[in-house]
Amino acid sequence: MTEVPPNAFFILAGIVVLALIWLTANVLDLKKKIGVLFGTKDGGGGNIEQETLRRLAKTEAKIENLEPRMNLLESVSKISVQKVGFLRFNPFQDTGGDQSFILVMLDRENNGVAVSSLYSREGTRLYAKEISAGKSKHPLSAEEKKVLEDTISKRIKN
Repeated sequence: MTEVPPNAFFILAGIVVLALIWLTANVLDLKKKIGVLFGTKDGGGGNIEQETLRRLAKTEAKIENLEPRMNLLESVSKISVQKVGFLRFNPFQDTGGDQSFILVMLDRENNGVAVSSLYSREGTRLYAKEISAGKSKHPLSAEEKKVLEDTISKRIKN
């Protein structure tokens, strides 16, 4: 058998003590990080499960308060103007400038109105035509059809 030097025990004990100090420091650091993660002020002294359940209940209460508001906003958004088309043009050769215009305003379901203004030397005429599901019961001019088609083709981002 080989003989163990007398100071080998002290070296081994020193290594073990250093390892324990290092592990303790890492555990305390980890405990502090967990405390920050879960919002406990004392650095993890609180019960993580209880803290998580408390925060979850608070989040659920907020969601319950937001649901009716979200439903109202969704119902209003379905009938709100979401697509707009506009064109200025000159329908008559004897007048100068693009004083006439077409304005199309549609909701999500392509219901709305097309407003046309025709400017001439004698006066300005204003026409409004109801648009239902992307179609009008009244005849549309070529310009009105183009603006309506361009407005319908606009994509709504969900």
